[in-house]
Amino acid sequence: MEDSNIIKIVAKNGKEIELEKKATELSELLKQTINDFPDEEKFPLNEIEEKEALKIKEYLTHFNGIAPPEIEKPLISNNLKDITDEWSADFLYKMSLEEIINLNIAANYMGIYCLLDLCCAKIATLLKDKSEEEVLKEFNITEPLTEEEKNKIREENKWIEENI
Repeated sequence: MEDSNIIKIVAKNGKEIELEKKATELSELLKQTINDFPDEEKFPLNEIEEKEALKIKEYLTHFNGIAPPEIEKPLISNNLKDITDEWSADFLYKMSLEEIINLNIAANYMGIYCLLDLCCAKIATLLKDKSEEEVLKEFNITEPLTEEEKNKIREENKWIEENI
């Protein structure tokens, strides 16, 4: 008989990843799905790649259903260790920018708001106090933007400046 405290999330490629139910409480998607289908043992996450699913398991398992302290905004530093706990900072420091962006998208999809905030904070630290040229270099943007494109981006993202 299966342990009723364990569920399996199924990544996009079909890989099954075991996760304790307690740990899933930080994911609105999993919490609601488990609540709606209490007899299910497997929960497909068709939008989540295996690599991100494994990172999410690591994060959720570490916090085991208890949300970490909220990250203060605006950010007080470019160093994650100044704005969050050491484990969370180290968790992201091991990843490339592309991995963090993919994890950010997965956290948003799954409603893991503390992980979403953490990923956004890391991305914000890469932008904070940087010139436009430095930002373009950091994000490996090689095609120059037109003035119209720059203005549109600034307008659509005004809220970011208010929060970093």
